[in-house]
Amino acid sequence: MKVLIISIDKGLLGRGQLGDALERHKKYGDFCDKLDIIVMSKKGFDKYKISDKVTAYPTNSSVKLKYIHDAYKIGKNLFKENNYDLIITQTPFVDGLVGWRLKSKFKSKLLVHFHGDFWDNIKWLQESGLNYFLLPLSKLVVKHADAVRVMSSGQKEKIIKVGVSEKKVRVISTPIDLSKYLRISNEVNHRNILHIGRDDEVKDYNTLVKSFKLVKDKISDVNFIQAGADTDREIKKAMVKNNFSAIDIRGKIKHNELTDLYSQIDFLVLSSTSESFGKVLVESNASGKPVVSTATTGAKEIIEDGKNGFLVPIGDAEKLAEKIIWLLQNQEEAKKMGAYGRELAKERYSDNTNKIINFWTDIINNNL
Repeated sequence: MKVLIISIDKGLLGRGQLGDALERHKKYGDFCDKLDIIVMSKKGFDKYKISDKVTAYPTNSSVKLKYIHDAYKIGKNLFKENNYDLIITQTPFVDGLVGWRLKSKFKSKLLVHFHGDFWDNIKWLQESGLNYFLLPLSKLVVKHADAVRVMSSGQKEKIIKVGVSEKKVRVISTPIDLSKYLRISNEVNHRNILHIGRDDEVKDYNTLVKSFKLVKDKISDVNFIQAGADTDREIKKAMVKNNFSAIDIRGKIKHNELTDLYSQIDFLVLSSTSESFGKVLVESNASGKPVVSTATTGAKEIIEDGKNGFLVPIGDAEKLAEKIIWLLQNQEEAKKMGAYGRELAKERYSDNTNKIINFWTDIINNNL
């Protein structure tokens, strides 16, 4: 099986990685004869060999407007050498468009991923004027795809509702190696609260910082930690806007350092306006720690409200702060919620690599 992935994740080029993407793609490669990845990137990157079977190729585009042209050109050259059985795109947008064009030219199969909660989501639509153009593009790309992979059943319901055949859509969440988290003690009373997320408006740092400020006004000895965001972008703007600087910003860290962070915290907080899944919520639960999150499509699939964490309305800093304060003031209950979350994580989530590879095989062999 030969597979070509088209991605927007520059971490696959070996720099600035947040998460375990390199490990996951290396593992995917173990099931393939060849796995190549085209990464849409600006200039300054080199071809990166992830393993003997997995190689990432940067587009090294002069401007973002050339991503489509450059990725398609690289894809054509790679196809002439390898004749891939399957094309996979990380999103149904510009990389999806490139995947569709390559599928049409070389008569390969196309699998489109939905790692974000895009359809029937007014919050996502309002994040950028560009999204009003990306939405119809995504529906056109999906129309020509052979299959769609989503992260949650909530996403699947939305996609089927607008006319996509159910047999084309499969729910397979991102693979998670739970073993490293299950070993972490679920003790609380560290007085440390963690947020993990990249620089992106969807993370709603304004609501996050506002809620942290409200908590600090009530409980002075609490500490806030943020991992994954650059200090000079979204979170910094939110801190300035809310006149609040008491956040320990760790920046982009290696995935193997996350286990140390989970061991040092009482619980995890997410303030996103939309999430298709919420891998860090599962990781936190697997570490025996409860979670507090806005009620995104993904979070609602992971959190049983009041049992392994709390769900609050999107954009509601006051409710977010209220649940953070409750967990800090009810440590025994927080510990019980974390323990329940750990059992839930073991029961529901595991390494989905085999499910993913089986899906690829089913697509190639017309078994959907």
